[in-house]
This record gives sequence, C-alpha cells and structure tokens, in this order.
Amino acid sequence: MNDDSSNQYHNDEINLKSILKPLKERSRFIFGFTGVVTLLTIGYVLSLTTPPTEYKIETSFLKPNESSIIQLNRHYFLNETAESVFSKFLTFLNSPLLKKEVLLDGGYLKRLQQEDTVNITKFIKSISLDATVSLKKKNVEDYTKFELPYILSTETSSPDIISEFLNEVITVADNKTVNSLINFQKVKISNRLIEIATERQLLLAKAYQDRLSQIKRIKEEDNQKLREIHNKIDSARLKAKTERINQIIILTNAAQLAGTLGIMENNLNRFNEGINPTNFNIVIKPGENTRTLPDWYLFGETALLKMITLLQNRVSDDPYIPELVILDNQIDKINNNALLKTLEQRLDDIPFIPEVNILDIEAIKLESISLNSNGISSMRLYQAATSEIIRTMNNNLLTIALAFIASLILSLALVLLMNVFKEEDVTSI
Repeated sequence: MNDDSSNQYHNDEINLKSILKPLKERSRFIFGFTGVVTLLTIGYVLSLTTPPTEYKIETSFLKPNESSIIQLNRHYFLNETAESVFSKFLTFLNSPLLKKEVLLDGGYLKRLQQEDTVNITKFIKSISLDATVSLKKKNVEDYTKFELPYILSTETSSPDIISEFLNEVITVADNKTVNSLINFQKVKISNRLIEIATERQLLLAKAYQDRLSQIKRIKEEDNQKLREIHNKIDSARLKAKTERINQIIILTNAAQLAGTLGIMENNLNRFNEGINPTNFNIVIKPGENTRTLPDWYLFGETALLKMITLLQNRVSDDPYIPELVILDNQIDKINNNALLKTLEQRLDDIPFIPEVNILDIEAIKLESISLNSNGISSMRLYQAATSEIIRTMNNNLLTIALAFIASLILSLALVLLMNVFKEEDVTSI
C-alpha cells in the first residue's frame, strides 16, 4: 500500500510540473496578451465621454393651516376641512396633464432640450410623490407626535431647471386647487342668486294674484251690498207709492163724503175761534188717548179734491221717503270704496311683502361678496426644491479590472490548449 501511495504522489507531482512548465515557457505570451487587452480596455474607457452627474431633486409640503380653511369657509358656502382640501391638492399634483402644462407654459422643454414626446412622458412618470404620512399607520409610536411631509421628487442632470419646475408644479397645483374651490363658491352664490330671483318673482306673482283676488272679492261684496240697498230702495218706493194710492182713495172717499154733506170749505179757522167740535155731529176716530177730526170735515171737499190732484200728479215719491237719504249715502260710500281704489291704483306690491325685503337684503349681501385667494392655501410648503448629488460607483476601474482578469484567464486557457495540441502531435509521431 505504501508503494501505491508514493506512486500516486509522484504522478501528481509530475502532472503539476507538466502543467506549470508550459505556462512558464509561455509567460511572455501570457503577460503580453493580458497587457495588450488591458491597455486596449483602458484606451476604450478613456475614450468614453464622462456621464453627467445625476441629482435627486426633492420638495416637501404639509397639510394647509387652519387659518386658510377658516378663510375659505367664511362665506358658509363651503364646509371643507384641511384633509379634504389637501386631498384635492394631491389630486391636481398627481395629474400628468398639469405637469405637462407647466412644462409647455414655463418653457422648460426648450431649457431641457427635450422635444420628444416619449422622453416627456418618461420624464413626467419619473416624478414620484412619496406619501410619507402613511408611515404613521405602520409605526404609531414613532410618528404620532409629528406630521410627516409629503415629498415630490425626481432624478435629473439639470438640478436648477428641475428644482424650478417642481416648485412651479406645486404652486400651480395649489393655485388650481384654491381657484377650483373659489369657483365652486362663485357657482353656489350664482345659484343662490338665481333661487332668490325665482323666489322673488313667485312672491310678487302671488301678491299680485292675491291683490286681484281681494279686488274681485271686494267688488262682489260691494255688488251684493248694492243689490241689497237697491232692493230696500225699491221696497221703500213701492211702499210710498202704495201709501200714496191708499191716501188718494181715502181722500177721494172723504171728498165724496164732504160733498154729500155740503162741506165745501175747510173748518180749520173754527179751531182758532174756540168752537167746540163736540157740538157738531161728526165721526171721530178713536185713538189711545186722543181723538182726531175726519178729513172730510177738517179740510172740506175743495181742499180734498186739490190734495187728490196733487197726489195723482206727483212724479216721484222719493222726496217723501226719508230712508232714501241713508240708502243713497250707503250707495255713494260703496261706489267710492277707498280700499278698492287703493288696491286698483297700486303699482308696486313689494312694500307689502316682507319676504321680498329679506330676499333683497340677502341678494345685496351675496353680490357684495368679493372672493379671492388672498390668505388661502391648499398646502403648507415644508421645504422648497433642493438638489442632492446621487453617488454612483466608478465603473471604469471595474471595467479595467474585469478586462485584466478575463484576458489573463483567456491567455492561460490558450497556453494550456496549445500545450494539449502539442502533446498530441508528439504522441502521434
């Protein structure tokens, strides 16, 4: 066994010498090949242009102050909170259209010398918004005492231009957020003014219709009163006519009786002479406590006939109806109804509608509101855009080292390969 082991060691030593011997013999080739490849690699690396230094641009911001929210909600048309306003701001800030708009309007494309649409889209997508405030949910113990800012960042080789661009993006997003809220307030005010105008017109129309209804009601009531009064007048006239006709009949009978008895003249003067009427045979009408002389005796035939003629020739009984004076006064009062004339001559119902005055005051207040963005912000700038150099590994040295190692290994492999082919040739010979 010892012999076998010694033989094995001897064979290994011979094989190692056989491997190292050709390497030693061709060391010039190995170093030459390795040196040439390494020099070529160094020349290639030196010929490359140095890449521009990359910068990381960051800007950070927080939720808006409560004073901005109070200023925004002061007209009672909005009920926003810091969270809701900041959420709208982030929506605008994340909009690719807004970033593209700022790029075009601010002239940043020419300054960056990027007119390719693909590069523009790639650049816009490279701008990231880091919602660091969400870390509060992950580690409550460390972040509950502090409000972490949101960070807007990107990488570029033009730090000054991009810093200015990011600052303007934030400013434009803030302005658009505030303006959208103010415009919403303006729309609410405009809608309320339209509602006020509509309500005002409805109130005026209602008041006008109520006034017309009142006028119609008063006219109907007056017509009813006039009809009743005219009925009373007709009744009074009919009564007076009937009484006149009855009086004519009575006087006619008395005149006939006076003519039959031969009493042609009146006997009124005899009362002045103190003649006692009880000495005559006359019919006396019974009364309660008094007795009256009959007309045929008192007036005589001549007077009675004259009285009958007057009664028959009477054109109107109105002067002998005392009630007509009162009734005519009532008719005149109804025909000259002051309330009715006032309602008919009224040109404006507004002073008699308190609700219209309230609406007009509200409209004046709304029209006097001046909405502007002074003192209002949808975010609070924590730090303006700043640049930081991105440290990158120097790849030139790594490339040269890799070229050296690769060329060395390749030269060794070539030497060994040439040695193998040489041994095959010797063996075949």
